[in-house]
Amino acid sequence: MVGGATVFGEVFVLRILVLVGVTVLSFNLAMPSGNAVSLRADTSQAALESLGDEYWQLQQWANAVAQTTDTLDSTERARALADQLARVMQPLEGDFEETTAALSTSQLEQVLPLWERLVFAHAGVVLLQEQASSLGLDPSLDPSELQDLAYQLSVVLDFASEIQRMLLDELTTPAPTALRMS
Repeated sequence: MVGGATVFGEVFVLRILVLVGVTVLSFNLAMPSGNAVSLRADTSQAALESLGDEYWQLQQWANAVAQTTDTLDSTERARALADQLARVMQPLEGDFEETTAALSTSQLEQVLPLWERLVFAHAGVVLLQEQASSLGLDPSLDPSELQDLAYQLSVVLDFASEIQRMLLDELTTPAPTALRMS
């Protein structure tokens, strides 16, 4: 009986393992592919909120630069302000990359048209950052050029902020579910 009890125990353990395997397999097959369980924490909302904060802070800078350039009469001060604006804009690149990395593939698929718009807006910000850097080095800078740049930056940031809010709404609004009346 000792030998028979061991065989019975092994068969019992094998049956439990098979049942657990079939259960896990059934669960995975029954789950729609778009709702796969993610193994990483969802940081997309925090990343999008951080990006929105960065846009807001840059918007404040753009507005301040636009107002300040009205009274600037020195090329040297305008160059220093352009250089400072370029340095303030630099961290946005990393924040945008972190936001992109925080979004899952399924989230990006869900909001792809909006995300493409945000990418174009971000490209505009990068180009304006490069232009601000160039203006900071230009010995013949006219303060009105910096004012124009600040206005363009403000417009791009308005657009980017609006898209960022739409993305956040799209990703945080729960999907509608069908109600069943039985």
